[in-house]
Amino acid sequence: MDTKIKSQKNVNRWVRAVLLAGIVYFGFILPDSFSTHDKILHFSAHVGMSFFVAVCMYVICNIMLHLSKSRSLLILTFATLIIGAIYKYLEISSQGLLGNYLHNYGLAILLKATGCYTSMSQNMAGLLTAILLIEYIISYFRERSSHRPLAV
Repeated sequence: MDTKIKSQKNVNRWVRAVLLAGIVYFGFILPDSFSTHDKILHFSAHVGMSFFVAVCMYVICNIMLHLSKSRSLLILTFATLIIGAIYKYLEISSQGLLGNYLHNYGLAILLKATGCYTSMSQNMAGLLTAILLIEYIISYFRERSSHRPLAV
């Protein structure tokens, strides 16, 4: 039993390390989030809102609807990324860039020129941050409940 607990702790550590690496990559390295004040503001908005949506979706799915952890994480991942994509579509279409860029240059140029890749990368960083927080909270409460003293 002791080796099973140790191996589970090692797996949890690796999962957290991979999540942290994903946060650094998608939030800081890939999108160039800190070169200007506007990029820092954009970074904060995307990561913060994705984090908020992901945590709210987890609470709704896991705590209120009593879905399993894995199913809740899957739902929050898809919901967060779909909401981010819808938001970016509305942002692009509200600026009048959709028809002009799409017709003249194509979809790839439209997505690059409007910062869609950067925004979705930052959304992924917020999503991974929420999952990392959820993992820490779950492991904290599991550890606390396993070390509970016996009632007399």
